[in-house]
Amino acid sequence: MLVLRHEGDVTSKRNGFWEVAICCLAFISLETGELHKEKCRFVFSASEKEYDNHFIPEFDDEAIYHLKVRKKLPEELPEIMIKRLDFLLVSVIEKDVKSPELEEILTEYKKPVIIGDDILGEPVYDRKIKSFEGHILWIDKNIDIYLDIDKDNKSGITKARKAMKELYLSAEKWDANMRTFAAEKLIDLARDWCESEEEALKITEESFAKKIDIETISMTSGGSFTAYFNDDDIFAGHCIIVNGSLKKGITSASMGG
Repeated sequence: MLVLRHEGDVTSKRNGFWEVAICCLAFISLETGELHKEKCRFVFSASEKEYDNHFIPEFDDEAIYHLKVRKKLPEELPEIMIKRLDFLLVSVIEKDVKSPELEEILTEYKKPVIIGDDILGEPVYDRKIKSFEGHILWIDKNIDIYLDIDKDNKSGITKARKAMKELYLSAEKWDANMRTFAAEKLIDLARDWCESEEEALKITEESFAKKIDIETISMTSGGSFTAYFNDDDIFAGHCIIVNGSLKKGITSASMGG
């Protein structure tokens, strides 16, 4: 068969062996010549030693492979899991095979998916993180925004856009509340990071709130958001993460990596 490889691998351990599933966008059966425009996976096993030492084959994204496979016996899976057609890998015959049909599917797949919005601009879908990425002017600076929703979830996209715009239209209120909340929750930790007691005493909740600066906001379709702040060296360059939702308000603040 010919398979059009795209991003995404799944690994799981069974009976002392690692099972590696390589995701594909479409395939052609060379026995029948039939094109299958459906996602599939080809699977192979690796021992603990092979897996730990990276003695397993690697497959490039967006490449076409000629494989010898056999059908994998179907498994009983929970209803919540996505059912995909799986094949067991026997051998890799050739890489970068020419196939006009699969190349056409790849070209269509790679076309950018863009949301046009009068407020949010034109967020573009990033397939690797399965989110729409864009940029907005938040009060007086440009920040990155992410809508954490799959491109095929039309109703979810609508909800995430609406939620992000609601947050944006009250930016000054949310920005002030997030700064204040982060300062209250992290002031003691900030003082612990100081090199001296004198330096620690200089940090107040007010100065903390003024120093930090928002850089990124991500939003879900359910109205939950995560905001990432620049720490202005309070935590030696670690970011500050503030979580909340439009309904519940701000719920947590922490120092990030």
